[in-house]
Amino acid sequence: MPNLGPNFIAFISRPEEKQDYTELDQKAEFVFASLSYCDPEVVTVDPECLKVAIAKFSILHAAKPFTAILNRKEKCVVPAAQLALALDLPPITLNPELARDKYQMRQALNSGSPFPHTFLIRTTCDLEQVPDTIYPCVLKPRYGFNSRSAVLVNDRMQLHSVYEEQHKSYSALEKQDRTNSDFVVESFIPGTEHTVESLVRDGVPLFHIISDKLMMEAPYFVEIGDTMPSRLSGAKQRACIAATERALARMAIRNGWTHTEIKISDLGAVVIECAARMGGGYFETLYREVYGIDRLRVLASLFSSRDSIPMPVARTHATARRVVVYGPARMRIVNNAETLFHDKRVKLLWPTSVSAINRKLAGPPIDFNNTLFEFVALGSTSDEAEMVADLLLERVNFGSLH
Repeated sequence: MPNLGPNFIAFISRPEEKQDYTELDQKAEFVFASLSYCDPEVVTVDPECLKVAIAKFSILHAAKPFTAILNRKEKCVVPAAQLALALDLPPITLNPELARDKYQMRQALNSGSPFPHTFLIRTTCDLEQVPDTIYPCVLKPRYGFNSRSAVLVNDRMQLHSVYEEQHKSYSALEKQDRTNSDFVVESFIPGTEHTVESLVRDGVPLFHIISDKLMMEAPYFVEIGDTMPSRLSGAKQRACIAATERALARMAIRNGWTHTEIKISDLGAVVIECAARMGGGYFETLYREVYGIDRLRVLASLFSSRDSIPMPVARTHATARRVVVYGPARMRIVNNAETLFHDKRVKLLWPTSVSAINRKLAGPPIDFNNTLFEFVALGSTSDEAEMVADLLLERVNFGSLH
């Protein structure tokens, strides 16, 4: 008897991710795609030669029609969206480039407004177009993600030195999505920062979930944690949702999870960035613990069923924390790593075992992939969850090599 379940194209980066998809639905079938992972059963997608992948998937689509494309990787947003449009599958976004290009994204988000100011930096000469009135400002890669090379800059001299330093290191990175090493300079917006994760079907948001981001330590915009659900007032949450929905419309995002970062200041709710995919890292655990949501399963259900998806209801409170390091690569040691996670209210997320916490690691400005370990703390209230996390952090005993 033929399989009557959905048939998905799923983007992966590592072989173990296959299981994440195949466990979603026993009736579902998957054809895997990757920008980097080589396997006879995985279709290689080269963003510079997308026509080749489109041709391969078109043949498969004709033999057994695909239901939709599933993706949770920032670097795969553009090829996944372009492939969906080419195969006439439910579109992720009608304008894929906006979801990756922070310069074009800002023009779309501003919708004619001159603020926040954004300047495209392709070479050192472009730094001269940045006016003295913009400082402090933020320098970040045009196509970056994970806060890599995002730095707060206070004056022109510092802008030149930071750009030279970060452009050199960012240019040396392998970019599997074939993006370049352009940067942007953008107005710094003070205020509290919040994350809005939204689920969208046919351009209509089904629901929004808001979390409160911990204040990042200047000058490096390295995320160190989020608390969920948000403790914002109802009025401020409504402002975040209104700003998010304007952004989704301007970004032409049509289907799937979206991840929007918002600052609340005297200017109101200002969208910093809007991604056409789900938030990564510790967010998966936060949503599962607080709302009981498996976001990948919800994404598959969005395309395979027209049944209504219920609004998630928070069942507990949680805060995720990252312990990050700075400076050159050296051995980082936590003497009491084995005893930190005895409390049942805390869960180690990364690395997956305490024995792997002690390792050689660099941090900004050398490297922005600088998480020593990452965990989530639970509580009956946000205050309790944050207290549990703070107590664990107070107990961390950093060691050194002699």
